[in-house]
Formats: sequence, structure tokens, C-alpha cells
Amino acid sequence: MTQQGAVVLVVDDDVLMCRLVEVLLETQGHSVVTAGDYEAVMAAIRTRVPDLILLDVQLPSIDGFTIMRQLKRQYDAVPIIMLTARAEMQDRLTGLETGADDYVVKPFEPAELLARVKAVLRRSKKHLTYATDLIVERGGLRLDVPGMTITNEAGQSALLTPTETRILHRMMSRAGYVISREELTSFAIGAGADTTTNHIDVYIGRLRKKIGDDPNKPRHILTVRGSGYKFQSSENDVEAMLPRSASL
Repeated sequence: MTQQGAVVLVVDDDVLMCRLVEVLLETQGHSVVTAGDYEAVMAAIRTRVPDLILLDVQLPSIDGFTIMRQLKRQYDAVPIIMLTARAEMQDRLTGLETGADDYVVKPFEPAELLARVKAVLRRSKKHLTYATDLIVERGGLRLDVPGMTITNEAGQSALLTPTETRILHRMMSRAGYVISREELTSFAIGAGADTTTNHIDVYIGRLRKKIGDDPNKPRHILTVRGSGYKFQSSENDVEAMLPRSASL
């Protein structure tokens, strides 16, 4: 992901506001998808996980804080900027405590919004410590990092979340090596993450399902009891990273 050309999901039931923000972001080279309610948000994300979400607090049926909690459970690495007409300090605190990366009060100056977007994308980029222009292949699996997809031996593809992409990239890039749960948690979720939880185990379970690994007898993502996890390739675990544009 780069600061130019990011995919931004704008969530607001005000059609005019969505259009204004869309035009503003497109002038900076970003691609914009808009949604007006929870169902439209989830449909948009299933099609393409965005690099950033601008989320209004006051939405029909389900408020923005509730939507953000849901998004953070499923797409925790995607940064979110809250947009709201309410300027109360408690609302700002609620947004930040719920997981918002920043908070912009409407009406806002276009320059302010663009500056916030730029800053959040820059901070987010620092956590994406893998090279973003790589295809990684191991043991019949093909990980498309920028596309955030994994394709198995049968040619079946599954869409990954940003966190799942980071975990799988780390493991496939170091095939044959044991990686501790603490290292995976810190690498995938961020420095300072609570390594005492079972979050990484949940992600591992999801990844096994997506690559078609039998959880009772996995072929690729192995549990090394007391140590962590290891990606086992059917080849000799020799690194095979190719630029996305290279011939495969």
C-alpha cells in the first residue's frame, strides 16, 4: 500500500457527503468505494478489503460505533477514521477506545480531512512490514500479497484479511522455521499487542481453513507444541519470492 492510490471505503448515509468526499479523495489518486449502511459495508469489504475506512457515526439501523466494533473483529488491521457531526469529547473517546485511528468532526475543511487520511495511511504503512509487491509460492500454495489472496493446489482461491496476509507471508517466507506465537502476534497485529491472548491461534485456525489444511492433521501450518508454529512446504523450504510482474 502506498499513500497514493489507496482504496478507501467511505461509509455515510448522506449521498451528497459521500460524493464530496469521493471527489476530494480521487483528486489525490485514491480509489473510493461508498456505502450507506451495514449491509453495504460488508458487501463492499467482501469484494475488496480497503486500505482505509472513513466511517460516519450516525447511520440508519446500526450506529457507526457498533459497525466499527464488528469491523475490528474481522478486519482489525484496516485503519478507520470516524466522521461525525457530534463534537462531544465522550464521542471522541468512545470512537478511539472502540478502535478508531482518528476522528474528524463535520463540517471539516477539505485540507484537514486529506491531512488526516495521509497521516493514518502513513502510520498504517509502517505496520505492513512485508514487501507489498511480492508473490510467494510454497508447497503448491500461491500467496498474492498485494491482492491478499491465497490459491491452493486445486486452484481454489480465498480472500485474506490484512492480518491473515501478514501472518501467512511471515510463515511462508520462513518455511521450515519455527516462529513463536509471541513473534507472530507482534509481527501481525503490531508491537505492544497482548501476546497472552489466543488471538493468533484464532487466525491460524482461519488460515488452515482457507488453505484447505485439515485442522486435525495439517500439512502446511504445523503446531510446534510449546514453541509456536511452522509452515511446512512439500518442497525443500527454499525461499521463492518473485515480483508480481515476473513470469511464473
